[in-house]
Amino acid sequence: MCGISGVVDITGKQRVTPAVVRHMTASIQHRGPDGDGFYDAPNLSMGMRRLSIIDVDGSDQPLYNEDHSMALVFNGEIYNYREIQDDLRTAGHQLRTEGDGETILHLYEQHGLDLFQQLRGMYAFALWDSQRERLILAVDHIGMKPLYLCENNGCLYFASEIKALFAAGAVDPNLNLDVLDTYLSFGYPLGAETLFHGIRRLMPGHTLIVEQGSVRSVPYWRFGDDYLTHENAQTRNPTLGGEVEIAREKLRESVTLHLRSDVPLGLFLSGGVDSAAVLALMHETAGGRIRTYTVGFSGDTPDNELYHARRIAAHFETQHHERVITPQDWWHGLERYAYFHDEPNANPSAVSMLLLAEETAKHVKVVLTGLGGDELFGGYRHHQAIPALLARQKSWQNLPGHEQMQSLLAWLEPHYPAFKRYRIIGALPTYLPGVRHALLPRLEGLRRTLSYDGMVFSDALRDNLYSPELKAAWQTAQHKEKTYATILAHSERPTPVHTAQALIINTWLHGNALLSQDKVTMAHSLEARVPFFDPALFAFAAQLPPELLLRSNKYVLREALRPILPEFALQRPKQPFSTPIRGWFETTLKPQIQAVLLDEAAISRHLFNRPALEKLLHAHFSGQQKQEEVIFRLLTLELWQQAFMRQNHAKMMTVV
Repeated sequence: MCGISGVVDITGKQRVTPAVVRHMTASIQHRGPDGDGFYDAPNLSMGMRRLSIIDVDGSDQPLYNEDHSMALVFNGEIYNYREIQDDLRTAGHQLRTEGDGETILHLYEQHGLDLFQQLRGMYAFALWDSQRERLILAVDHIGMKPLYLCENNGCLYFASEIKALFAAGAVDPNLNLDVLDTYLSFGYPLGAETLFHGIRRLMPGHTLIVEQGSVRSVPYWRFGDDYLTHENAQTRNPTLGGEVEIAREKLRESVTLHLRSDVPLGLFLSGGVDSAAVLALMHETAGGRIRTYTVGFSGDTPDNELYHARRIAAHFETQHHERVITPQDWWHGLERYAYFHDEPNANPSAVSMLLLAEETAKHVKVVLTGLGGDELFGGYRHHQAIPALLARQKSWQNLPGHEQMQSLLAWLEPHYPAFKRYRIIGALPTYLPGVRHALLPRLEGLRRTLSYDGMVFSDALRDNLYSPELKAAWQTAQHKEKTYATILAHSERPTPVHTAQALIINTWLHGNALLSQDKVTMAHSLEARVPFFDPALFAFAAQLPPELLLRSNKYVLREALRPILPEFALQRPKQPFSTPIRGWFETTLKPQIQAVLLDEAAISRHLFNRPALEKLLHAHFSGQQKQEEVIFRLLTLELWQQAFMRQNHAKMMTVV
């Protein structure tokens, strides 16, 4: 586990300065405090910071093949490295280390760009083939390890974190106004473009190849392709017992692989069934008492996981640790989160995870997590809601007057926040957006459903709140609309249930959950591993029949775990890991939030219609129209800009 960075001269004019990569690598020292390493060639320089996990003393990077014609810097873990090593040695390769990273070099020698089919792990790497003068950049199948890119003056810069690109002087931290509406609508990044102008992300399951003056991106994996290409996909006749047994064995195998480490490891334990499943399988495999780590909140709050996690930890007799957060703890964590996350991401739970990682890193270097059970096995409301929406769209599009009904609902949209004040209306504001989405064309209805449009941001709010410049950028670029159309095209599956499964993975998981987990754990030099994201488990889950996926919440997974989990853990209903910000925003943290958003010098204020913004903030803080999610997105945006753009903003204000 490391952080990597580098620069390659695409033009081949040998203009690379190694000192630049030293600056880049130093800026991400938190990702790897155990050492650094560099490789320099006339057209290329690349470096890394190492967090030593496997082959601690023998796998310093860069890593090389037998004749040193190839060099590698690597961030992540290849969990099946021992099996790969055996195959490579049988094929005649000479390995110099006992680590996992070197296997990538020899797999490339053996299989070329088909090497990815052999890898079970998380990774972002840069591999230099000096004989072909080819640089290969790659990100793992699902994007557990990020890699950011920018081009300047014929050179391509790459790094595990955006701040390293700024350290190179390759790009300034300027807002990409075309993408801002996408963040405000979803609350997290979507697609390859970032909120920094000129910086993009290498998408999951892709490799970027730089050679002969060209840069090309090549996809090598896409979730659900197994469903479409598996030779038995149409003839397979699954039974409940068979699927349950397969799920249990594949998860057991994945956990066993994820336990490979030469340093102590632990587990992020919530009160839910997913992390409990990983704990149960660790208990079967690992020796000694397992270290578990839980985050919770001070005071009486329904969002607390402490009690449920304690109960599970006691059942398996773990060495249990807790981080109890106060509102002020969380606020200070939010300020740091804005910097370490690189981009604004309105995920309050990730702030809590940042604080948990801080505590956990005092004891271990590696943690396993339960992330992924919901995405693969149908644990979210959208797994049910999207197929239902598609069915309604199909039947409602031909109803008489559906266009008039759509117009009526659009007219009512500005009043949704006010409706929440009137109990006589009940849950009507919750249902109205869904009705409108069902009356819209398929693509638009799905996009609005995934972003909770109408319940958080809405057309009425955008029209009222956005400045003319922001509104023009949104309407001209259509980034959200175009990006989501591409995602949907890549997510289409033979059944609505599998389409929903792929959409959730290709939006929420890619743009939010995995990025947040990487950033907040690596901020404290802690490696987070995700057993649910093993490629073999992905391929299995993508082929589960719809009737099993939707039988009940995570039905196949719960049944697979029945022999190894206590009944109280299996019976606990689905509950998202959340943060009690709603109460905090109205009480303890209210003065601090107001101070940030109402400050005349706030960097974000010029992005919005000032009277409309002040009216929104006043209505929220006075209790007239509660809009916690909107406030949190605006707050995160402002703190992010303060972390990265304060100097640029001050210069602009001086010029004005």
